Amino acid sequence: MKTKDSKIVIRPGKKYLTSIFLCIYITLMMIWVLCKVGPSEILETKGSGVLPILLLSSSLGIYFLLFVLFTKTEVSDKKILINQFPFKRSEYLWSEISHAKIIGEASEYPCEIYSGGKRILKIPRNYFGYERLFYELDKRNILRKDDFYVAAKVALEIDKRRRQD
Repeated sequence: MKTKDSKIVIRPGKKYLTSIFLCIYITLMMIWVLCKVGPSEILETKGSGVLPILLLSSSLGIYFLLFVLFTKTEVSDKKILINQFPFKRSEYLWSEISHAKIIGEASEYPCEIYSGGKRILKIPRNYFGYERLFYELDKRNILRKDDFYVAAKVALEIDKRRRQD
């Protein structure tokens, strides 16, 4: 980190945003169907299953929206501040961080951060800010260097080249 006040903000990634838009789309399509057909005709036929699906898709959309809004990790020069949905907040100084490692979970290569042998944070590669966190942990020599570390570094280079093209 270059400046004194700079911090890395890590937020849920594209798959959560896609889930929000998908739930909103399904909800809007169901509302459109309800408006076109009419609620009385839907209740008289076997199409009454539309209402529970409408409630399910709208509640899932609201959950994912709240998850994206309230889940955030801030990494500064002095500490790591973790805000997780639903309203769980933790703060760790860099001196409390024992180690971090990359695990081989599918092709995501999530980064797990430990404090005193206990896992405090797991950040998947598709989160916004993962790359900056990876390099910050590497710079501080906290990140365990093994085969998954090398694979994650290669995956980050591939991601960077894809963005440039």
